[in-house]
Amino acid sequence: MDTKALFSLEGRTALITGGSRGIGKMFVEGFLDAGCERIYITARKVDQVEATVAEFGDRIVGIPMDLSTVENCKALAGQIAEREDKLDILINNAGAAWGEPFEEFSEAGWDKVMDINVKSPFFLTQALHGLLKNAASPERPAKVINIGSIDGMRLNPWDTYSYHASKSSILYLTKRLAARLIRDNIIVTAIAPGAFESDMNRAAR
Repeated sequence: MDTKALFSLEGRTALITGGSRGIGKMFVEGFLDAGCERIYITARKVDQVEATVAEFGDRIVGIPMDLSTVENCKALAGQIAEREDKLDILINNAGAAWGEPFEEFSEAGWDKVMDINVKSPFFLTQALHGLLKNAASPERPAKVINIGSIDGMRLNPWDTYSYHASKSSILYLTKRLAARLIRDNIIVTAIAPGAFESDMNRAAR
């Protein structure tokens, strides 16, 4: 079997949210190695996006954006649509975490995490639905991959209430999206990484 052909992403266009560092940046490296034609990355911090684009070259396009609002999800989709007529792969990787004792856990900590970890993947997928459908066929479906966490399946020892809730939610939201979007030849899956050493995961470091 030609494994290179099996895993090839030649001719594909992808969007990776949270693509400037951590797991998102790992996706960038892997997709480049697999021959992905063009990769869009987005994250909140302009300097991090620009640094990743500079590191990997002209197949990477950076669009800084805070995806915690529906308005910005639609804005990002609009910017992609100005450049592309289809999108083969969407990686919903952008994420946030918050830890605070139960007695003091704040609404801000709850909303920040749920907005970026649950609301954003749904509304960004919705906003990009047309471009994903344009890329999809029975022979070569479009793909949406939601990045969950093992913390959506078991407890960690910290007071991360909204993070646990959000990562449990994204796993079940993936099932619901998958059941709907398969009609459009879009396959929706989720992965649940463990404790990668990253800027976000201080405990793993």
